[in-house]
Amino acid sequence: MQRLRRNPVAVTIPALILAWWALSHFGLIGPSLLASPHEVLAVIVRAFHPVASNEAVFHHAKDSLLRALTGWSVSLSLGVAIGLMLGLNSIACRAVEPILEFCRSIPPVMAFPPLLVAFSFGEAAYIWAIAVGCLPITVLTVARGVQSLNHGRQELLAVHKVARSVQLLASVVEILPSVFLAARVIFSFSIIVAIVTEMVFSPRSGFALGSLAKDSEISFDTPTFYACAVILGAYGYVVNSLLRRIESWLGGVRTRQTS
Repeated sequence: MQRLRRNPVAVTIPALILAWWALSHFGLIGPSLLASPHEVLAVIVRAFHPVASNEAVFHHAKDSLLRALTGWSVSLSLGVAIGLMLGLNSIACRAVEPILEFCRSIPPVMAFPPLLVAFSFGEAAYIWAIAVGCLPITVLTVARGVQSLNHGRQELLAVHKVARSVQLLASVVEILPSVFLAARVIFSFSIIVAIVTEMVFSPRSGFALGSLAKDSEISFDTPTFYACAVILGAYGYVVNSLLRRIESWLGGVRTRQTS
């Protein structure tokens, strides 16, 4: 019982899979809407076999997740740099914050058609659609984290003539939780934008999980559709869990530093 309390997901996940199996096995939801766990697993297992590349869901997943990861990296790099500059200048931050809030409310998919034209329908259009959608969130999160710095601690370190490198390290440790918070928040968002843009317009390479999911939905190929969803969910869960652990660890370091 104590083990279940420490790890309740050990019950919820099997229960969810059992409910999924029951709904499909007893025909409570038709196969045109819900594939069975066995059918979905078969699609995923088949992806490891030497089949035609357009049949292997992982070929599509690899390209889609690479687009999402690239756009995420671009947004994080630019967002941290801009957020640091704004956070250090409160007047500039207050001046730009309403614009960032306004841009954050606009769905990135609305910027996708102009980006397609600007980048000649190439891969860069997908990457920049992700980056543009994630950038306002990153900038705001990092800028607010910088503004929440404990300046009293910095002054105390300066009074005691602590080495400049140590003062800089202390500031970095305080800012890092905000950076990882932004990274975690925009990571899931980057995957969503990548899949939606692929649904809107298929990439020239032909490999895109969003396009595969859309085509399988239209053709009522529910096993492939749910396989796409399972792969995306598993990937997002693993990476988000890793980022959350790092964020929690940095938060603990920051707390110990404060005390």
